[in-house]
Amino acid sequence: MGFFRKFGKFGFKQMGLRFHTTTLASACAAAFIFAAPVAINLSPTSALAQSDDKSAAKIDQETIDKIENYLGAITTLRADFVQISSDGGAAEGKLYMQRPGKMRFEYNPPAQILLVATGHDFIYYDKEINAPTYFDIDETPAGLILAEDVSLTRDVKVVDFKRTAETIRVELVRKTDPGAGSVTLVFQENPMQLRQWIVTDPTGIETTVTLFNTEEGISLDPELFKFERIWPGQRG
Repeated sequence: MGFFRKFGKFGFKQMGLRFHTTTLASACAAAFIFAAPVAINLSPTSALAQSDDKSAAKIDQETIDKIENYLGAITTLRADFVQISSDGGAAEGKLYMQRPGKMRFEYNPPAQILLVATGHDFIYYDKEINAPTYFDIDETPAGLILAEDVSLTRDVKVVDFKRTAETIRVELVRKTDPGAGSVTLVFQENPMQLRQWIVTDPTGIETTVTLFNTEEGISLDPELFKFERIWPGQRG
């Protein structure tokens, strides 16, 4: 069963104004990757309508190597993020990443959500009800960029590729379950930097995460990538 099909729904406030409902997959979309929002053109269904040969020809091996080498060379990263879902949800916060295997998304209040990849587990934690949910990191979109050996061809395939004067845009689906949704990565090309990602679930809901103030190769506190449940009476 694919990543997007496994999860129920949760609610969070849109910038403190009112509650919106979005899928857990949309929240976990934040755990993928990075300036201006870019609309996705292909739904999972339309992506599958393309032949493998046709879509594969759109991206050359040199570009694949360039992206893989860039992602694989990231050691640590810190950035502010804004997350917007096409179903009306919105949130913002801070992202921390340490490759391989570790990532943390801290949502700003009033959202009560924390996402942590510890190196083995990917944890979705609803602070309001004190309820963590654990997943294998390889079952989440984050597994692609947090892998020690980053590959755009081993477990995923490129179904759409676009290059502009300033950006590279690559849409990916899982080979084992291409109908389960897609992830589009948007890179600034010169210098190479991952700037945004868009996750589309099987129902067509898109979650766009945009990074700002990105810093790479900085020192991060190892405690960021540990998870401890907040019990009643604890501060946090």
